[in-house]
Amino acid sequence: MSGKRITIREVAAAASVTAQTVSRVYGGKGYVSAETRKRVLEAAKELNYIPNHTAAALRKGDSKIIAVVFDSLCNIYFSIMVDYIHREVQKRGYTLQTIFVDSHIITENIYRHALSLGASAVISFLETDPALDKAITTFNSPLIIFGRRALSDHIDYITTDDVQGGRLVASRLIEGGCKTFLYASEAFDMTCVKDRFSGFEEVLSKHGFSSDIIDCSGGAEKTLTEYIQSGKLPDGIFCLSDMIGYGVLKTLKKLNISGVKVIGYDDIQSDITLPVNLTSVGLNKYEYVVYVLSKIIDKIEGRLTGRIAEKVPVTLYVGETG
Repeated sequence: MSGKRITIREVAAAASVTAQTVSRVYGGKGYVSAETRKRVLEAAKELNYIPNHTAAALRKGDSKIIAVVFDSLCNIYFSIMVDYIHREVQKRGYTLQTIFVDSHIITENIYRHALSLGASAVISFLETDPALDKAITTFNSPLIIFGRRALSDHIDYITTDDVQGGRLVASRLIEGGCKTFLYASEAFDMTCVKDRFSGFEEVLSKHGFSSDIIDCSGGAEKTLTEYIQSGKLPDGIFCLSDMIGYGVLKTLKKLNISGVKVIGYDDIQSDITLPVNLTSVGLNKYEYVVYVLSKIIDKIEGRLTGRIAEKVPVTLYVGETG
């Protein structure tokens, strides 16, 4: 076996018809007699022909492909969200194209790459590059930023209300009797990092408190251990994500420290089983995905125009840790 893919022209030659006739048989458009259709299908079966529906859709400008761009295969939150997006995309008759990039910013080149793969629209979990504005205007293919604020007036976004999430965490920790606070985060240039801390700091300040900040980009254990060994031990820790939150809990256990309240963000334990029920800010992620996809498909299919810039309400889910 050569592994060579059979072409539409080879099917046409075997069936003694034109390539256009084979195209009509598989495209379902245009008249083809029952006898000719049967001959084409028999030839295709004999040759093990597999029609390239994506190429045909691209020629017609109707690929029904939605690309999703993310930057970490190890982040459980992304795994959950991409799984939900895949399920919902299929329900709506579209195909999902996943694109993993080693960058927390979606650039014009990444956007162009998604379009080159046939995407009718792009969903991105990444921050935006200012240079994207021109590309969005030029190609007019929807791009929606998911879970981040887009600072450009030309780029759509739907995100959780991260400022309110930060407020909920601060209020919970203060009500729990905490007096000293720590924000365990990473990637400090991201809008969600800034917004979550903004809400957290706002409520702390109203009660006469402030918070230290540590950078957990390389993992929580080393940074938190060094922080505690410097003589500081917070009563309450707000973690940018549940992934950081579980790293904090592991570190506290390793250091034999108890009594510290830890609150995360994303509420991933509502979607997968984990050994510790972390108190966390979140929302129903499947409903969130359904809402975002309804918006972007409405844009693809021309039912929605104008910019999308929305924040979705969040809830504090109380677990065992805070």
